[in-house]
Amino acid sequence: MFVKKLFHFLVILWISTVVVSCDKPGMPYPDGIMGDGSIEALVLNEGLINTNAGAISVIYKDGGVVVDAFQDVNHRPMGDVAQSITLINGKYFVAMNNSKKIEIIDPVTFKSVGTILYTQAGYPRQVVPISSTEAVVSDLNRQLVRIRTVAPYGKPLEYISIPRWVEYLVVAENKVFGMTQGGLYVFDADNIKKDHARVIKEVYNEEYTKTCQLLVDKEGMIWGLMNQKRDGAVTGVTLKCVDPKREKVVKSYTLPFGDPNSQTPGEVIGYINYNRTDIDPTGTWIYFNVKTRSVEENEEGVKEQQSVYRMNVETGEFSHYYDLPEVRMMYGFAVSPEGDVYLCDCLDYTAQRGYVRHYLKDGTKISHKVGVYPSQVYFPGSQR
Repeated sequence: MFVKKLFHFLVILWISTVVVSCDKPGMPYPDGIMGDGSIEALVLNEGLINTNAGAISVIYKDGGVVVDAFQDVNHRPMGDVAQSITLINGKYFVAMNNSKKIEIIDPVTFKSVGTILYTQAGYPRQVVPISSTEAVVSDLNRQLVRIRTVAPYGKPLEYISIPRWVEYLVVAENKVFGMTQGGLYVFDADNIKKDHARVIKEVYNEEYTKTCQLLVDKEGMIWGLMNQKRDGAVTGVTLKCVDPKREKVVKSYTLPFGDPNSQTPGEVIGYINYNRTDIDPTGTWIYFNVKTRSVEENEEGVKEQQSVYRMNVETGEFSHYYDLPEVRMMYGFAVSPEGDVYLCDCLDYTAQRGYVRHYLKDGTKISHKVGVYPSQVYFPGSQR
C-alpha cells in the first residue's frame, strides 16, 4: 500500500512540474480557421534538407499542437528548409532556403495566397519590408533580392549583388542594415546598390555569434551582440548600439566572464555555441544566453549550465533572468511578450520531430512536440 501511494504521489509531482502538450488531429477549428485568437505561438520547423519537410507548427493556448498547418490546409508540402517567417502587409512571408522561394500565407486560414519563385541561383534567408509594397530578402549567395509584398506577387523584381553574404537584416531610417563577418553593411532602402554600400566595421559577427539577430530598440537604435576577445580568448559578451542616422556606434556594454575554474554558483564563465538574442515588445530589454556555474553536475560530470541574461537598453545594466540547467545546445530561442522563455530542441538531430520547451516564470516547463528541426518561435501580434 505504501509503495502504491508513493507512486501516485510521484506521478502527481511530475505532472505539476513538467507538462507535455498533445497533437490536435487534423483541422481543429470550423471552416479551416486555425488563427482565431487562441494561438499561443507559431513554430517554424526547417525540416531535414531535401525532404520538403519545412513546416509551421501551431501551439494553442489550451496546449494542443497542429504539427504542419500548411500541409493540413493546402494538401501539399510548404517546401524545403523553412528559414524564417515574417508578417508583412497582413501576410506571412516564409523564406524557403533550399526551395529557392518565398511562400506567402494567410495568417488566419494558413492558405497559400502566393509563391515567389527564384529565377536564378539563391538561398533566401530573411525577409524585411522596405516600403508599403516591397521587401528585400537576405541571401547566402552574396545578394539581396527585391520582391513585391502586395498582389500580384510574381517573380523577384531584382537580384542585387553585394560584397558579402548577409543573413540578419533590419530596416531603420529608410536604410537596410545587414550583419556580416566584415562588419555591419548599410544600404539606402530606395537605392540598394553594391557600389553604394557602407560598412560599420566595429559591429560584426563571427562563427559563434552568426545566429544572433539584429535588434531595434524603442528609440529606433540598432543592437548587435558580439563576443569580446582578448589575446585570442573570449572574455565577455558585448552589445553594441548603432545610431542608424549617423551610421556609427554610440554605445557599447560588456558582460565580462569570471574565472572559468571558479566554483561559485551562478557566476558567468563563458559563451555558448551558438549565442541567441531577443528583445521584449517594449524594446527595452535585450535577452541572450551565456554559460554559468551550476550547483549540480550535468551528464558530463561538469558543473555548468546555460542561463538567460538580459540588458536594459537605457542603462546598459545586465541582470540574471533564468537558468536552463537541462539545455545543452538550443536551435532557436525566444522570449514571449509575457516574459516566458521558449527554446527549440532538435533532440539528437536525426530528423525526428523536435520539441519547443516553454519555461514559465513560476518554474514550470511545458514541452510541445512540433516538427522536424524547430528553429524559430513567433508570437502573433507581438512583432515590433
